Amino acid sequence: MKKQLNLFLLITFCCILIVPALNIQGLFEKKQKLSLKRLYKMDFFVHWISKHLYPFGISIDPQNVIIGRDGWLYLGDEHNNTLSVVRRGAVPDDANIGSKIGLTLMEWDTWLTEKGVKLFRIMIGANKKAIYPEYMPTWARPASPSTTDELVKGADTDFIIDTRPSLLLAKQILNEPLYYKTDTHWNRLGAAIAFDEFARSIHDAEPELHWPSKAAYTVERIDVRQGGDLALFLRLLNILQDQEPSIAILQKKKNTVRYDYATGEVIGEGGNPEILDIDKPLLVVNIQALNNKKVLWLRDSFGNALSPYMAITFKEVMQLHWYHALKEDGSFVKLVEEWKPDYVFITVVERNVDSDLFRRSASMLLKDSK
Repeated sequence: MKKQLNLFLLITFCCILIVPALNIQGLFEKKQKLSLKRLYKMDFFVHWISKHLYPFGISIDPQNVIIGRDGWLYLGDEHNNTLSVVRRGAVPDDANIGSKIGLTLMEWDTWLTEKGVKLFRIMIGANKKAIYPEYMPTWARPASPSTTDELVKGADTDFIIDTRPSLLLAKQILNEPLYYKTDTHWNRLGAAIAFDEFARSIHDAEPELHWPSKAAYTVERIDVRQGGDLALFLRLLNILQDQEPSIAILQKKKNTVRYDYATGEVIGEGGNPEILDIDKPLLVVNIQALNNKKVLWLRDSFGNALSPYMAITFKEVMQLHWYHALKEDGSFVKLVEEWKPDYVFITVVERNVDSDLFRRSASMLLKDSK
């Protein structure tokens, strides 16, 4: 017993000496100040453990990410209990929630029409689990019908554009993946499929709008990119790689200008980059756009890959995360009344469609804006 205790103490003592020695070089290279916390960071050890567990399908952070087959990673329960919800499938209350959402969207549409908005739609960004369930561990695969099936059925409204059927059909036809293996999001091709479905869905309501042709979404090549957000959870961002379809229309030169709406300051010029998830209004202007229209677009991170397509199609696109727009002190009402958009679109990932914010009546939004 004494020998075991001495061995434990020796190993502990060695770690106390070795960990700072391994960290200190990195601190000097990054020109960071020395501190006890930085000297004893264990990131390198966690990375090492994850690297050796990953091939066996063992996640060091199963609440955030689970490991499937052939390098496919999926979101865990840390984010809106998404894993438990898809495994559980639909429950009776889902249709009731959908019905409330449908009524709310009708109220919003009535108010928006009074404010001069020509069209209002909400697009669902499909969970990766819904499009590529076959790579998930058997125990984690989605049940049918799903919560989203019942929500959409309960809402019973043309205001909702469900991208899942188009993505599932495209998956059967195309050889290229529509989602990243190491990230929660669709890639540029998946976003193109969703955007084309979005265009098709509103064509009858706004037939005068012009859209990119289907040929514009041709995949020119497949590039290699660094691992995504799920790889980051595993501390394997620089080890895991992914595929990035290069889309023809995105290679053509564009000259967008990006403004901070509140200040009018130009924060970017040239090109047509993806606009990352944003917490304050950002205005993207493209004078070469297919339509001289103004769009208020409330979106989340599934809008990242969609943003170049929006900029190609509409001259002015005001972007803001839907949470910041619709929360109690949000700016939705102010932006509609002050900026006067032609269209209002919302893009929300499937796992957040049941958010309470999509059940807040127009009267509540108006009250909160005062």
